[in-house]
Amino acid sequence: MKGKLYLNFYGPLFFGLVLLLSGIYGPVASGASPAILTPVSSLSYQSHNHIHGLGYDSKNNRLFIATHYGIFIWKEGKLFQLGQSRDDFMGFSLHPSDFDVIYTSGHPKSGGNMGVTKSEDGGVTFKRIFRGLSGETVDFHSMILSPANPNILYGWFNGKVYRTKDGGKSWQFALARGLPSEGLCWGAPCFSADGQDERTVYSGTRSGLLISRDFGDNWTSAGSNVSGIGGIGVNPRNSKNIFGFTEKLGLAISQDGGKSWRRANEGLKLSPKEFIFAFAFNRSNANQIFAATGEQIFQSIDSGKTWSKILSR
Repeated sequence: MKGKLYLNFYGPLFFGLVLLLSGIYGPVASGASPAILTPVSSLSYQSHNHIHGLGYDSKNNRLFIATHYGIFIWKEGKLFQLGQSRDDFMGFSLHPSDFDVIYTSGHPKSGGNMGVTKSEDGGVTFKRIFRGLSGETVDFHSMILSPANPNILYGWFNGKVYRTKDGGKSWQFALARGLPSEGLCWGAPCFSADGQDERTVYSGTRSGLLISRDFGDNWTSAGSNVSGIGGIGVNPRNSKNIFGFTEKLGLAISQDGGKSWRRANEGLKLSPKEFIFAFAFNRSNANQIFAATGEQIFQSIDSGKTWSKILSR
């Protein structure tokens, strides 16, 4: 009887310890939800893969990587697959302060479109919160959550900008006057949002950097002279500090809100058709920035002056 009681009491603890040591359950900081993390050798350990989005958890020092086959985590030079989902997350937005909350869009593994889904347990499970406004099921190829007000989320589908101001409870179309219907983010204009002003959202387009100061209804040029722009990254602590992948300069940085730019390419090695479409900032360390193409992820630890590759697919 004593042996049986010992097994019943200590067995689950021993099993949990084995899972932790084996890397199936990765360590998380106090207060964070436990997430299933499986160590993997590369982003393409299953099959040919490509990157769709980034987000940085500054509390637990983890980079989230949304891909064609689910979500990965990069931490301290090690790579993990997150959870059991192998869905194609075309759109990805990590909450700016509650890193258990993730919004996604794209395609289920079974095919079709997924609408918008939300995770509240760090990406272990997802629940659909929005399908569409007119009978359609959306697939946001460009999606951004406002760092200034994370109840505000924008997404692009079939030439239209969708918007929610209440965390996904209700949705409407933004008027999107002046915004081109196409862009370089998998066919969509590339969105970024202001870290201080909840009304302001940015878009990289073939016409340059565009800005809306009324929740995406009206768009005007930032006055940049770099022609087409792909991915845009707005520093959440300083809206004048903007990174963009430009047609003329490659990766460039602006210190005046997009009016002027200078090259910021040192350390980047890209193929002729490769371009950066996603950025992620460490809100606890202004020097650390991440940038992704569909094939590679780069890191800067000196505010974008130099870059080094940390991952390739």
